[in-house]
Amino acid sequence: MTQTQQDPESTVALEGRSWLTLLRPPHLGVTVVLAGGTALHAINIYLVTAMLPSVVADVGGLRFYAWSTTLFMFASVVSSALVPKCLSALGPRNAYRLALAAFVVGTLACAAAPNMAVLLVGRTVQGIGGGLLIGLSYAMISATLPAALWTRAAGILSAMWGVGTLVGPALGGAFAQWGQWRIAFLVLVPFALVVALLLRSTMPGARTGGETAPVAFPNLAVVAAAVLTVSATSLSHQALVNFGGLVVAVLLLGLLIHRERTRAPRLLPAAAFTPRSPLRPLYATLTLLVIASTTEIFVPFYGQELGGLAPLAAGFLGAAIAAGWTVGSMVSAAWTGASRLLVGVAPIVSALGLAGLALVSRPSASLVTVLLWALLLFVAGAGVGIAWPHMSAAAMTVGDTPQEKDTAAASITTVQLVATSLGAALAGTVTNLAGVSGDSTQIGHSSQWLYGTFAVIVLCGVLFAHRVIQAAAATGPHEKAQ
Repeated sequence: MTQTQQDPESTVALEGRSWLTLLRPPHLGVTVVLAGGTALHAINIYLVTAMLPSVVADVGGLRFYAWSTTLFMFASVVSSALVPKCLSALGPRNAYRLALAAFVVGTLACAAAPNMAVLLVGRTVQGIGGGLLIGLSYAMISATLPAALWTRAAGILSAMWGVGTLVGPALGGAFAQWGQWRIAFLVLVPFALVVALLLRSTMPGARTGGETAPVAFPNLAVVAAAVLTVSATSLSHQALVNFGGLVVAVLLLGLLIHRERTRAPRLLPAAAFTPRSPLRPLYATLTLLVIASTTEIFVPFYGQELGGLAPLAAGFLGAAIAAGWTVGSMVSAAWTGASRLLVGVAPIVSALGLAGLALVSRPSASLVTVLLWALLLFVAGAGVGIAWPHMSAAAMTVGDTPQEKDTAAASITTVQLVATSLGAALAGTVTNLAGVSGDSTQIGHSSQWLYGTFAVIVLCGVLFAHRVIQAAAATGPHEKAQ
């Protein structure tokens, strides 16, 4: 029996008024599982990024350096799209066990890797487990928590990405500096086991009344091809190659949309293509906000080259976007009655932060200027955070059956991962075109072009956010379910 069934309907509205409700029985265990799965995936991403140079120096395979991330993201996108199938075929509890088992096996393979080939296999298996974990976390919010807590729970999951950006680099950097990068991988295993031990008391054993969801393998292959193309071409230092990869990926995603609209089975909910559906503008808004956040890839580089920061300080400067995302999510999730307003202003907030960075990025920056960078990066991230929990909770209400709701919730993860890949490639293309290999003046121009271009991109999200608000008004806001 789910938590929604266990709680009296009369207490739902009262429960939604306090964060403490998620942090005490009967919801504490569920919160730990949902947040823990997301945190494992997020921390792992940034942990490996921080210590990968030390790993390569030990096991070799420098020419395959970037494929550690490429294969991980590729596997994550594919597995996140399989979440509805896993839920209907295995049930929530066993689906989580499968995800955790894949994550742990992949982690152990990475820790024991004698060479780059084994490491890449381990990273791929890790990606399979990680993609399932974050997809399951969003999908299971509506099945394990009262509707009044959905927005706050989505806010906590969103905040876990900020935790990953703060904890991952610190943990990975510390172990790499001590020459113990293998132990850094092993540190993740006990946390995965804790989540596994909580499954019996928190997750339903099986879904009832639903048929096994068919898997849209052709559509999944198109998504995988788009992500692999954009990830692989983003590794090049040639802007033409970067741009070509983006064009091919966009064409493949156009083919995906056509297939999703015209034939079943689908990766996305069927309701995404019905008239006045909130999902299409919601996906577009999410995509543009996530793309804006990928500017963090180059923040440490600009911090060192333009601000004269040490690597560790530059790394924490890069975490300012994630910090803003985290704080924005946690604060806005409590304002369920203002969800439409928050979704509408989110792209504007992010655009203001990025536009400000374009104006103040210059060589030989003073300490005051660097602190201003940190503040503006925080604002850019906060724009993403204030919209995320509300749009995630809105997606969870789409669908008439548990299977359809699972698909809608899990699709948030798929859209996020694809948008991250596209954003990373686009950031690489813009910086390559602007030039990052010259003197500090040229690098300063590069930062201005990057921040300015992405400010314009995310500002376009206002048009889609407005359509999300209109669709919500037409179909009924999710707050009414709360």
